[in-house]
Amino acid sequence: MGKKTLAAAQAPEMELIDAHLEHLRRAGRTEATLRGRREILHRINRDLPYGIGQATPRDIAEWLYRERWSRNTRATYYAALKCFYAWAANPKDPWISFDPMTDLEPCTRTRGSARPVTDEQLAKILTEAGEPFRLWALIAAYQGLRAIEISRLDREHITEQQLIVVRGKGDRPRAHDTHPDVWRAVKDLPVGPLARTKEGVRADAFYVSIQTAQHFRYALKMPGVGLHMLRHWLGSTIQREYRDIRVTMAVLGHLSLSSTQVYTAASDQQQRDARATLPRFRGE
Repeated sequence: MGKKTLAAAQAPEMELIDAHLEHLRRAGRTEATLRGRREILHRINRDLPYGIGQATPRDIAEWLYRERWSRNTRATYYAALKCFYAWAANPKDPWISFDPMTDLEPCTRTRGSARPVTDEQLAKILTEAGEPFRLWALIAAYQGLRAIEISRLDREHITEQQLIVVRGKGDRPRAHDTHPDVWRAVKDLPVGPLARTKEGVRADAFYVSIQTAQHFRYALKMPGVGLHMLRHWLGSTIQREYRDIRVTMAVLGHLSLSSTQVYTAASDQQQRDARATLPRFRGE
């Protein structure tokens, strides 16, 4: 008997998840995507009363549509489950007898909005922050790198002409022109990671993000300001000044215009200025 002819009750849940992840790997999904999907599916498998392979639509609905989760969190879990069960219940090569997601209400994401720092906040960071936080902030604001990309960035990835993101979001590479201020800040630094822990080893994205936010909060008295807001500053500023969404998209390294559209939203001041141009009519 081949492994795919086993009933759901006989198929080990871990084997089922591993087979799905192997399917995604063959389909070209990145290692970062696979790690995230593995974590989600293992959590769901632990939480469901009879595991992920024997879940009913009611089991999944009770788990998925909980009010304390944000809309985007539910959308993330929904997408993972939808993909998993469409594969597992594929009639051409089934692992389970039916797809419990078929009649469940879809969960969609909300459109985000950019949350950039102000010019004044950025000026304070770049003139008062200690190292390495000033350097990380400079790279986020003028090159648009995310915390995970800063954590992977080595000195040898930057020349006076070009900054190479070897593994960006989704493990995709990209390259940008090097901003002169960034080059001046890094040109005399030693080879190796630009983000290191206090022990001198390469820092991960969580360390870069949390340590920077804590430095901003306690050293600069700027609570609520995080590294990603500096990337948002870059996108918002480029879009406002250049007014070409494709340029903004290229600067930020987005693959689709939908990701860049958050930077095209009109500010409150722009909306007030637009209304001020309207003709006014008064009755006698």
